[in-house]
Amino acid sequence: MSASVPEKDSGNSRLESGVGIMVVLLATFLGICSVKAGNIGQAMDKKQVERNNNWAWYQARTIRSTVYECSADELKLARPGETAEAKQAREALQKKFLDDVVRQRSERETQKADAEKAEADYEALAKKDDQFDLCEAALAIGLALFGVTALTKRWWMFVFALFPAAIGVYMGVAGFMGMDTDLPGVQWVLEWLA
Repeated sequence: MSASVPEKDSGNSRLESGVGIMVVLLATFLGICSVKAGNIGQAMDKKQVERNNNWAWYQARTIRSTVYECSADELKLARPGETAEAKQAREALQKKFLDDVVRQRSERETQKADAEKAEADYEALAKKDDQFDLCEAALAIGLALFGVTALTKRWWMFVFALFPAAIGVYMGVAGFMGMDTDLPGVQWVLEWLA
């Protein structure tokens, strides 16, 4: 004697299996994306420190350059009763300060370029981080809707839950692949969430 499963129970069983599979796949992908987002956050922190450090050095080199320049200006003036030997020493020191001014200005420009590069790198990482943030939010919404689907046992809810899940997967894949997601709708959501 074999027991047959009523057709309604068979439909619910397929729905429950579909929900289970989606939850496992999305939760796994969400975990992987969360790790990547954490790594990007760490890289952003490093770039921010690098940027701030370079701007601090830029300012320090500006101050040093000004101090050297003022010192060189003071050494232009001959001292009363200055001997030829003292004059030679004064002029050598003045030349050293002027060389230091040139060196500090050159190094200052390098610091500025490094700070601007760190800023650009930070901005690029921030875009990628935004992709993973939107990925995580959409996947969380999709998972919640799959939970509601398991409770209500409605196919239309399953289909509805696929939309945020698909957005989350798309944003996660875009983040991993380095794809540009500067679409107006995506930008609006990111600005709204900011």
